[in-house]
Amino acid sequence: MSRRSGQNGHIERSGKWWVVRWWMDVPGQEKRAHKRARICPVSGPGALSVSARERRAKEIIAESGADTEKHFDEAVKQNCGVTFREQAAIWLEQVKTRKRKPVADSTVEGWEAYLRRRLIPQIGDLPLSAVNNSTLKNIVAKMSGQGLSPATITNYAAVVKMVVASAVDKEGEEIYPRKWNHEFIDMPVIDRTKLTEH
Repeated sequence: MSRRSGQNGHIERSGKWWVVRWWMDVPGQEKRAHKRARICPVSGPGALSVSARERRAKEIIAESGADTEKHFDEAVKQNCGVTFREQAAIWLEQVKTRKRKPVADSTVEGWEAYLRRRLIPQIGDLPLSAVNNSTLKNIVAKMSGQGLSPATITNYAAVVKMVVASAVDKEGEEIYPRKWNHEFIDMPVIDRTKLTEH
C-alpha cells in the first residue's frame, strides 16, 4: 500500500487543457492503468495558477479513490491472494497441530479425502476471495446431481467453510468473512433417520 499512497500525479498540457495523469489499480489485473483527467483550461475562464493546478490534481486523484485502502484491498489483494488449494493446505496443517480443540486423526483423514476427491479438483485454483455462496451452490448442485446423501454434502460444505474461515490477518480477523446462505445454496436438509455416508 505504501508504494501507492499519496500520488501527486503528473501534470501536463494537452491541447487547450491542463491534465493530470496517475496510476490506478484495476481489479483482476496485475498491471495498473494510467488514468487521465482534465484540471482546467490553459487560458481564459477557469484557468488556474500552478499551485492551484497542483492542488486540484491531488483532489482529482483523491476523488478517484486510487490511494485508498479500500480500493487497494479490492483491486490488489484480490489479485495476489491465495487459492483455495493453498489455503486448504495451510488449514490442514493448523488442524493437525492445534492445541485448542484437537481433531482426531480419522477426522483429519476424512477432510483430506474430501479435499482430494472433489473440492480441490473443482475449486482448487479459485482465489479464496472468490469462494462464496455461488461457489458453494455450484458444488452442492453437482454433488446432489451425483446422488450424494444430504449428510455427505453437508460435510463437504463444512470443509469449504472452514478453509475460507481459516484465512485470518495478523489480528486474528477473518480476511474473507462470509454469511453463508443455505436457502440460496439450496443445501439439502439432513433426514436424521437416514444418516448414511456415500
